[in-house]
Amino acid sequence: MYKSILLFVIITLVSCKPSGEEKSAKTEEKIIEESSFIIESSLENSNGMNGDINIMGYFVDPSIKGTLQQDGSFRIELPGNFDQVTEKAFEAYNSSPVADYNLKYTTALESFPNADALSFTGKDARLAFAGKYYRFEVSSDNESAFIYPASSENFVKYVVGTKDAIPETGFNYYYIYAKDPFTINGETIHDYLFEDGTEEIYSRTDSYRLDVKKGWNLIRYEIKELAESSLGTENIAKTSVMNLDINTKPESWFISSK
Repeated sequence: MYKSILLFVIITLVSCKPSGEEKSAKTEEKIIEESSFIIESSLENSNGMNGDINIMGYFVDPSIKGTLQQDGSFRIELPGNFDQVTEKAFEAYNSSPVADYNLKYTTALESFPNADALSFTGKDARLAFAGKYYRFEVSSDNESAFIYPASSENFVKYVVGTKDAIPETGFNYYYIYAKDPFTINGETIHDYLFEDGTEEIYSRTDSYRLDVKKGWNLIRYEIKELAESSLGTENIAKTSVMNLDINTKPESWFISSK
């Protein structure tokens, strides 16, 4: 019986064998679907640390897809099926007895809530973020650190909300995997009150130019101007958010201080 089944399978495969062109096209399509995106660069402030690089964020198990060398050079591999990797990680966490809440994909609108009133298509597009808080975690023995593409160490600390960071103009990049495409275009202008007792008002302009494709995308966030009160309090006055060609190489990478 097993020989009969095997013979039938062989005959079926032979009779359905695609032509050379069809086979080549299918192979190429598979390679494109499964191909990874590689990031290679060097740190501006290498401190001699080396270790494995985790590409995951949130509270899920790490996925080691990179290495940092002692000379500051590194290589990160972002898999072409990152949406599936993320979904499996979410499922594993959500089924765990230690899960505090249900992890799920964030949407484009949840990631860019201030752009709700702008020209915004695909608000429900689902996104998977590489790294944690715009950064990739590096683990070595009993210590860990973060590497990130930005204009300075302080800039990312300020964006993340570290207490000792001070406001400054600058930029950072981060990588997202979009399960669905979306676009945002336009700018918002709002007035805010300095929270320093001066009762002075400043204006903030946020500009968006996003055309996010399905798959990997590179986002650049920039603080272009700061507003200052009479007491010297500084707040963000002008920002821009845009996506660049995925092969764009960020100007500089840093590692968080020990």
